[in-house]
Amino acid sequence: MKDNPEQKEEDRKIGRAQSVGQSFYFAFRGLGHAFATQRNFRIHCVAAPIAALMGLYFDIEPLAWVLLGLSICFVLFAELMNTAIEHVVDIQANYKYHAAARYAKDTAAAAVLVASFAAVICGCFIFLPKIIRALHLFG
Repeated sequence: MKDNPEQKEEDRKIGRAQSVGQSFYFAFRGLGHAFATQRNFRIHCVAAPIAALMGLYFDIEPLAWVLLGLSICFVLFAELMNTAIEHVVDIQANYKYHAAARYAKDTAAAAVLVASFAAVICGCFIFLPKIIRALHLFG
């Protein structure tokens, strides 16, 4: 990215946040950047409320809500870390191909894959018995 002289000073700052409010500002800006630029992050952000609506529909137990919430957060966390690692690797590699950069990015993407698989397994554990039971009632 090129420097934009019209940017606010706080948008160009590299160091630590000067206040808690500024920390939250930077964090929400990071979420906005991920949502605006990362297709898979947007997909997960759409899947999360769908899973929550399914939880409401099937009236899942409190422990299942905890498992569902943690699964959603784990996947979103992995996506955000993957994005951060990709940016740092791109900067370090000077936006050129390096085998080590590819391995770092592939490994970060694999972390998202593992988190997603774990979330699917949790979703199956939570929802499959309820879906099967509902299908038997209507069948």
